[in-house]
Amino acid sequence: MDLGIAGRVAVVSGGSKGQGLSTADILLAEGCKVMISARTPEPLEAARAGLEAKAPGRVAALAADMTEPDQVARVVAATRARFGPVDIAVSNVIGHTIDPTQSGTHAGFFADTPASEYAAEFKQLFLSAWWLAREVIPEMRARRWGRIMNIASGSAREPQWEIPHILPNTVRPAVAALHRSLSADLADSGITVNNMLTGPVATQRNIDYYTWLAGERGITYEELIATQYARLPLRRPGRPEDMGNAIAFLCSEQARAISGQCFSVVGGRLRHVY
Repeated sequence: MDLGIAGRVAVVSGGSKGQGLSTADILLAEGCKVMISARTPEPLEAARAGLEAKAPGRVAALAADMTEPDQVARVVAATRARFGPVDIAVSNVIGHTIDPTQSGTHAGFFADTPASEYAAEFKQLFLSAWWLAREVIPEMRARRWGRIMNIASGSAREPQWEIPHILPNTVRPAVAALHRSLSADLADSGITVNNMLTGPVATQRNIDYYTWLAGERGITYEELIATQYARLPLRRPGRPEDMGNAIAFLCSEQARAISGQCFSVVGGRLRHVY
């Protein structure tokens, strides 16, 4: 299927690794021009070089903290200068710390997560998406075409109770509500807005989280993931390209009537009916 987005200009935050990198890769394969951003320059440059080898002249990278409005504006301006106005904006900023070698809440329980961590999570997940949307919507409106995507979590729909997850359980639904509200505001402007709800995907971030959690529970990593994946009808983790392919379709011409939705790419883990 030709998705009809060849030549479109995309910004993908969190584009140096995992689902962001896979999304950028697939958008490039569809003929888009893509700017990737992330905080850390070294992995970002490695990602850019790998993508450049596949799509010469159609990828750029800029290190930035996409939770800061001036840096979001800088990324969008650099994209415009290099490729033209942004047609596709993919927000993919991570939240709480997931690193077994670092201190942090690692998503946390209610009893041991201070108010400051909720504020930090809101900035990471909500305000990053809000700032990116604010920067790209005016030009999308003017051209009457745009796609705004947010890589979110299944906890936006069903809070996860079986693991310490109070921060995303609390903040992710607000992010989904933001994008649902935007979809109504922008419906007559040729702009669609959707959320992708991810879950157990084989990214380094999830591996780090499960490594930390296994240590907290006094079991091995292998024992932990065996119990986690046993809950999945798929019986295995998803792959980053599963998310990237779904996002690419929702950014297509064919998906022009799909907006304001939360799409689960979690291997059947969520139990809701609708």
